[in-house]
Formats: sequence, structure tokens, C-alpha cells
Amino acid sequence: MHRKHVSVFKDKKIIYTAFLFLFLTSAMIVIAMLFGKEAGSFVIRVQQGDLKHTIAITETNPEEEGVELTSKLTAPGFSNFTDYSPKWFLRNDYETINEYTAKGGLYAHTNHEQAGAGISLYCYTFYVKNTSTSNAAVGVNVEMSYSNVTNYLDEIVRVMTYTYDEDGNELVNIYQKSDENYQPYEWYTMSDPKFFESKTQVFNSEQLYINSGEYIKYSVIFWLEGDDPDSEKYGEALYGGTIKFDLTLKVQM
Repeated sequence: MHRKHVSVFKDKKIIYTAFLFLFLTSAMIVIAMLFGKEAGSFVIRVQQGDLKHTIAITETNPEEEGVELTSKLTAPGFSNFTDYSPKWFLRNDYETINEYTAKGGLYAHTNHEQAGAGISLYCYTFYVKNTSTSNAAVGVNVEMSYSNVTNYLDEIVRVMTYTYDEDGNELVNIYQKSDENYQPYEWYTMSDPKFFESKTQVFNSEQLYINSGEYIKYSVIFWLEGDDPDSEKYGEALYGGTIKFDLTLKVQM
């Protein structure tokens, strides 16, 4: 099957500057970042429909033998985050993201170029399988909420979702808190920037469609945006900040 690539970016030319690192503040931002309502974790849950319309989730490719399907996944959280920029991992369309999300489960990237750097990119990948007893396809609504924000961390956090539709087209969304003063990067233009739905919700209307007996791979990527002026504005006030995320998959009737 031929895969088409649908990008949220219009300008894919990367402009490199003389600066090796992106940090806007004189000190590296080091942040404790927690995920999920269970302390220190990122939680994914399923809300089912009726017995004929069900889904299940797993960190393991459903095509492998002995895969255990469940209605809840809990990924560990991390502390010692550093600010970062997508210019370092959104190259050649989504080649790097494909590498980081090649397998299920957690991939935490460390910026090895910066001495003493902590985690710079958090990627969590899982699979959603149509387990309906009927031969019907299912629609799935995806929602993400956030809570326990301290030290202005929601001002610079970024959330990317990366998946495919039923025809194999890449579906990519990047979310951030609404910010009228934030200017897009010089090296790309976001065609449709998306802002958090509210003070407690990242998004509430992503849609998946899964044919009978099939599955979809879904990845969530988090980082702290070092190119956001708020990174410099709040500076050391960001240190020790926390934020928690929950993702819910709801079967549509």
C-alpha cells in the first residue's frame, strides 16, 4: 500500500544558525515533569461502547504472538527535563519521529550534545485494536487532559500526536497553550496551529477509525519549547515545575 504524507508544515526547509543550541536562557531549564493522575505516570484509558463495539490497547504490536490486550496503560513519568526544539527531531518529514516511535512503549531522548542535559523528548507509543465481536468498524474519540500545573510549565510544554488514518496517511497534530505573542519558527510555518481547549484539556476531538480486526499505532510526544519567549520570560521560575497528563479513548456508538 502506498503511503501518502500529510504534514502540518508547509515550509520544510530547515535554516541552521551559527548557534549550536537553542536555549534562550543563560541557564539550562531543568524541570520535574510528571504524567497522569497516578503520581509520576502518564495514563491511557479506554471507555468502551457495548459488547459489539470494543477496543483494547497494548504496548506490543498486536501481530506478535502472546500479546496481552488491556483497557489501561501506565507509562512512567520523568524528572530533569530540559528545553528543546522540534528543529532537532522534525527533519525529512517525520523520519526521526518514525525512528523514535518504531516500537511500542516509552522512548525518552536525551540531548547528549549538552553536557549534563536531562530528558529532552518523551515519546510513548501504543496500539489500539478493534476487538469488537461483530464485523463492524469502530470510531474512537481521543481526549487528553492535564492537571497539577506548577511554575508556569503549561506555558512552554508542547504535545504532539502522531498516527495514521485507515488509508495509511500520516496524521500529526501539535498542541500548545494559547499565546498571542508566540511567533512560529522561521524555518517552518504551521498550517493549522492548535491551542489547548481549556485550562484542563489539551484536546477533545481527535478521531480514529479502525476496521474490524485491525489496529492503529498511536504515539504521543512531549517536550518543553525552548524557542517560546515564555522560556526566557519565566526563566528560573520554571525550575521544579510539574504537569500531569491523561489520555482517554472513547468508543463511538
